[in-house]
Amino acid sequence: MVTVESRSKSLRSCELQLDGKTSLDDVLVQISKQNKGISKHRLRLTYLKENKQVPIIEDAFFSKDDGASISGMTLYVKDLGPQISWRLVFFIEYLGPILIHSALYYLSTKSAARERFHSRRPYDPFLNQVAYILVMGHYFKREFETLFVHQFSLATMPLFNVFKNSFHYWILNGAISFGYFGYGFLLSNERVYEVLDTLRLTKLSTLIALFALAETWNFYIHVRLRVWGDQQKALGNAKKRVPINDGVFKALVAPNYTFEVWAWIFFTVIFKFNFFGVLFLTVSTTQMYLWAQKKNKKYGTRRAFLIPYIV
Repeated sequence: MVTVESRSKSLRSCELQLDGKTSLDDVLVQISKQNKGISKHRLRLTYLKENKQVPIIEDAFFSKDDGASISGMTLYVKDLGPQISWRLVFFIEYLGPILIHSALYYLSTKSAARERFHSRRPYDPFLNQVAYILVMGHYFKREFETLFVHQFSLATMPLFNVFKNSFHYWILNGAISFGYFGYGFLLSNERVYEVLDTLRLTKLSTLIALFALAETWNFYIHVRLRVWGDQQKALGNAKKRVPINDGVFKALVAPNYTFEVWAWIFFTVIFKFNFFGVLFLTVSTTQMYLWAQKKNKKYGTRRAFLIPYIV
């Protein structure tokens, strides 16, 4: 018999009869049944260790080998509040730029809207069209990956997170669309050309090709990670994953982040170093760099983030 004490007013404490074949999901279902059928995804089960609440995330905790140690033990359950699926959160996040860019790009093609809202910078319909197509290509790819490629280790997250997570895409990336009305271009065309000439990247077709190449690699990496995850799950490593140790993964700690960053670097160059593009690139790169270093720490590796064997 195991006692489960509630850490939330919305839940009541209960006692459960467990055996050596009990899984974490079984326990959550039992607690749910004793609390008016509350969604099991709202429940976080923990145990006390050195005065700290430690989350229980693996079935092994309830395995037969551990049966003696958990018998008579006190566990704790907390209501995490309303939840939303990870897949839906990702879908909503990426939908923001699609809607915002589409709306502002469409308005920028209307002379009445330009007369009222466009900056003093000359209207550049070709640049706008190129930027819009690249943004749409990127986020439709992300939506496809969300629906058909990605697997999520957790089913849900707190509902509030959808608003917090969406800020990056709806606001920061959405702000890039102000460029369709000529805002955010701090460098003159002449100065931009000088920079590109120095980098030997004056051909727009080359930049677009590099952007497409980075996106293709990013997609490939996501597919590879999905296949690898399925293989690890089949081997029983559903919770504790090991890193891929061949090909580009030997040089880069998180190549999906790497090619994501490079894609936005090329986009920012194409969009003439627009301030809002640079801001989005900076924030995105910083966040992905921090995530990548966490992976290095987790796996005990020192792999590069952006440039193999260098950065």
